Amino acid sequence: MSETERPLRGLYGRVNISVKALNGIIIGLSVLLIACLAFGMANRGYDVTFNTMGGTAVESQKRMYGEVLEPPAEPTREGYAFDGWYADEGLTIPWDLETDTVSQSMTLYAGWKAP
Repeated sequence: MSETERPLRGLYGRVNISVKALNGIIIGLSVLLIACLAFGMANRGYDVTFNTMGGTAVESQKRMYGEVLEPPAEPTREGYAFDGWYADEGLTIPWDLETDTVSQSMTLYAGWKAP
């Protein structure tokens, strides 16, 4: 039995894995780690824009997958009171700035109500 095929002993004495197989696993995991790092650096996050639906402009944000948004400046619109952010233009899906997380580039829409 060659050096690279000899089973490892020690902490995992009952596990029968060769050095050659273990090296293959380590190389595979290293390649996966490098690919994940390269993807993360290339992606640089998702763009979140804010459509104020006629209100004052709000600066867009860039966030990574799974992050919550920084609370944006509250827009104003003459004759209306701001009623929160929504994930859809029809204003049927409210966006919770404290718990909802970013999973893609998207636009949030301002809801308004007459005072």
